[in-house]
Amino acid sequence: MSKQAGGGRKPNRKQRRGQQKQTGGKGKQQQKNPRKQKEKVSRDDGRKRKQQSKQTKGRVDLAQARLDLIIRSKYQNPGKSTPTPLESKICQLLVDLEASSRDLKPHLRDLGIVSARKINVTQTKKAIVIFVPKLQHQRWQKLQDRLVRELEKKFSDEDVLFIAQRKVMKLCQINPKINAPRPRTQTISAVQNEILNDVVFPTKIVGKRTRFRVGGKRLLKVYLDPKDSKDIESRIPTYEAVYRKLTKKNVKFLFPRYVI
Repeated sequence: MSKQAGGGRKPNRKQRRGQQKQTGGKGKQQQKNPRKQKEKVSRDDGRKRKQQSKQTKGRVDLAQARLDLIIRSKYQNPGKSTPTPLESKICQLLVDLEASSRDLKPHLRDLGIVSARKINVTQTKKAIVIFVPKLQHQRWQKLQDRLVRELEKKFSDEDVLFIAQRKVMKLCQINPKINAPRPRTQTISAVQNEILNDVVFPTKIVGKRTRFRVGGKRLLKVYLDPKDSKDIESRIPTYEAVYRKLTKKNVKFLFPRYVI
């Protein structure tokens, strides 16, 4: 009886603590090992995925950066660094035309725009006026017919016009020390006359007449070449609205009844 009682003794506190440490350590090791094995297995796959994602991101960023540089090269405004959404859209369309057509690529490569704005012609119709550098204006005129057709396809119910960016020199801007005369090309009348020619291009102006109304108001009547009457007749309201908006002068475009 004494042996059985001695054999069935309860363990001391120290023995219990030792048993708990052994069992706890084994349990923790058993819990940690599968986690470590999972991490080891997934590390290689994770590294491969990260490398692939970095490569793809780098490729996309490089291509997008090149495209942005090409588009920004079309915006040539020294006084303004960031283009408006309309200007950036026009630059992107010009880049697309340059890439798609082989005929336009060598001509459009060095050309750019200064600014662009929308002008209301009627309640349902608008016109887009694109201002280009004056030194590039002659090269733009060679491509204007085709560019206008292509851009008007992208902008529905909107007429597109190209006008050179010109500067009006005021009398107060003349240096009194030099006392040089103001250039004729930078006077208000000369600039407005050139704007009129740009708005109507490629049609030629046959004659002009100024009508003085009661009260001192003036109306400029411009007679266009009747050869282009069929092609331009629908665009005459656009010409009148654009010229009135840019110069604040009333104008009326007509076709002569007879040609001498």
